[in-house]
Amino acid sequence: MKENLLLTEIEQNEFQIWLELNLNSISWEGRYIDDFNSFWRGLFPSDISVADQFDKLEKSMMMSKSGPLISWFSWLKNKLICYLFSKRELTILEISQGSKISLREVSVVLRDFFVERHAHLDEQLSDYFQLSHVTSKKIHYKFSDLSKELDLELVQSGSSEDEILRNLEVTLYKDWGVLNEKISMKNSELEVDIERVKKKTSMKKQVKFLQDLVVLFLIGGIFIAAVKFGNEWYEKKLVKEITLFEPNFFWLDKGINYQAQDPLDAENIKLSYRELEELEKLESKEVFEDNEETARFDVESDVVLTSVNSIPKDFTSADLEQSAYEENRKNGYRNSRYGGRKAYRVMMTSDSPQITKNELVELLEKYDIKQVDNVKPGTSIPGGIYFNLHVPRKFIKEFLSHVTSVKESRILESKTVFGGPKGTNKVFIWIKQI
Repeated sequence: MKENLLLTEIEQNEFQIWLELNLNSISWEGRYIDDFNSFWRGLFPSDISVADQFDKLEKSMMMSKSGPLISWFSWLKNKLICYLFSKRELTILEISQGSKISLREVSVVLRDFFVERHAHLDEQLSDYFQLSHVTSKKIHYKFSDLSKELDLELVQSGSSEDEILRNLEVTLYKDWGVLNEKISMKNSELEVDIERVKKKTSMKKQVKFLQDLVVLFLIGGIFIAAVKFGNEWYEKKLVKEITLFEPNFFWLDKGINYQAQDPLDAENIKLSYRELEELEKLESKEVFEDNEETARFDVESDVVLTSVNSIPKDFTSADLEQSAYEENRKNGYRNSRYGGRKAYRVMMTSDSPQITKNELVELLEKYDIKQVDNVKPGTSIPGGIYFNLHVPRKFIKEFLSHVTSVKESRILESKTVFGGPKGTNKVFIWIKQI
């Protein structure tokens, strides 16, 4: 950048107009308008070089303590970059050298500024301001190059209406008065003042850090010592209170000795001849043998009768009668290691078993399925509904798929030695009522 490149008073005023600041809001409804104007003249003086202007903004940010004020100065710095590029026709390289900001950051600021105003050219603007390396030709681009390439008009306003920082009431912050006093200083004076503030602040922080460190060490040492001496005191206390109980045999009278006596000593047993014979007779008998059979009792069970007519007329022949629920040929569904045919059991649960039964009966008619024995499919028995079927093998998969789609069910497959008609498989369906 050329060192004699200055910002004149006209250009500084033009920059303020270009920003379109809401002076009425910034100065708290015009009450501090004079203070703000004085501050602005000190912040943007006439005939100042671009490099000095950016230094002044950077040092103002360093002196600020309020977060909003720091953001406002950063916003002014970014706007100045965009102003120099679009109004003064400075290249990206020249702006980077003057502001001491990296080329990449300058290009990002410019890219965001133009994308905000020309969102439909997002890709073209991103490609224009993308710097892959420092030797790229794009660092020498100017706004005239950008305008010619993308057919852009000159930017008339540097701020949009919805930007908050153009309305920020900066005059109400506490550090505004200090900034207003020092902002009119020259850069050399301002730099000295900032260095003094830095040293003072740094010294205070160092002293504060040392004080905190010493206090922490003292507290830590006291705590460790308290734990150590407390443990030692507690150990001594426990040693005094704990007593080990041991067996004590000194109270025994050693003069009394234990003498074992044999209960079968011949001197004490005196039996007559007859008594001996009686003992031999008792030994020959199976005294402890118990041949009595214990009576066995079976649990009683309740039989559900559908009607009075179900009671047999002759109870002597009741055992010979066959229940309407009983098959002539039982079993055939349990898994057998010697079985050569497959049988299927479908266990279903339903809150409306009668509706489920009607749906299954329709499937029996559709696939021409026959019953296995004498119990009619769909017979209601205590606890649910019973189906015992011969299903054609070619329809077995399709039939089971339809059955499982009717209600949630579980299919069990087993091998059986009991066969049925050729080309069929046995299927047992049990609908349990919930």
